[in-house]
Amino acid sequence: IAVPYSFWPAKHAKRWEIQRRLYVKDPWATLFEAVYRSDIPKPRVDEAISYLYQAEEYFNAGTQISGRISVKPLLLYYSILNLAKSLMAVRRPTLDLSHAYHGLTATRAGKWAILGDEIRVRASVTKVNVFSELMQLLDGRRPKFGSINVRHLLPQILPAHRLWAYASGNREQFISVEITAAHDPHARKAWLIFAVERGELAYLGKSVSSLIASSGMPGTWEQVHNDNTKVVLIEQQESVPYTHRPLDCVQELFATARSALWSVVTSVYPHRKYYLNVDSKLGPRRLPQWASMYVLFYYLSDLTRYRPVHFDRFLEGKFGPQIESFLDECPRQFLYLMASELLKREVAPAALA
Repeated sequence: IAVPYSFWPAKHAKRWEIQRRLYVKDPWATLFEAVYRSDIPKPRVDEAISYLYQAEEYFNAGTQISGRISVKPLLLYYSILNLAKSLMAVRRPTLDLSHAYHGLTATRAGKWAILGDEIRVRASVTKVNVFSELMQLLDGRRPKFGSINVRHLLPQILPAHRLWAYASGNREQFISVEITAAHDPHARKAWLIFAVERGELAYLGKSVSSLIASSGMPGTWEQVHNDNTKVVLIEQQESVPYTHRPLDCVQELFATARSALWSVVTSVYPHRKYYLNVDSKLGPRRLPQWASMYVLFYYLSDLTRYRPVHFDRFLEGKFGPQIESFLDECPRQFLYLMASELLKREVAPAALA
């Protein structure tokens, strides 16, 4: 059976089984139901539900605004903040969120230099900082960066990325990949194969070796021969063993590449498109996909609260179309990503019949 790539391809009962995608018209209803079904104590369920109610109300208020959007970032940030707290309440039932801090601060670099503004990560051993706790929960580590400038944040936003490239005069930094798995039934081991269009590589000015080096793909990868001259195949060199069926290792196998992948949720097949970020200049400033959106939502909310005239300038400048597109597209993308994280199962928007 060919298993399409997913961050959550299988579930384990008596043995590993394929986990099919959930199609939902209302991801909020799915989130509420998942919290109600969780096995955490009843008071914690009530707390998680209260965060979800606020997240949904802020989300609806922020996405239904028409005309001027000066308060939209503030509403949307508080939506994702409460969504994050609900996820943490379920996944870490002993964590006290009653006095949680944002975990981020925005620092003005100059009077007018928005792109030079800095977002710093707050760390503490005695206080709960939501951003750091969420990164620990989703990525298994604390943030590796102490701060990031807005100019290094904008190119990491996948939706509307071409608007950033157009405004900045840079080449695009994301490349689409098709992912398949292969296995050797005699050696009982499996590995991944990435396919990228040769024309896209040429457009980005990347060789295969520079693509592998700049994308942060974990482990060792090598190009392999194929008969399709339009596609380049890059094969994972470290395989994952299995005992009985290839499906028994698919969750572990697919997880080996997850840290390098970005995804876009779509309402049409295949419902997820995967990308590699090939910006070699980011270095330690490279963020996980969800974190790049989270930090930008925070920064824009801070801008609208304390320096609204600067937010207006941002919208009127060359990056304004990217920011407007970000505020239109990313709230729903973030919502579906977090719904999938909470359920540990791929959640996609239901298309109309």
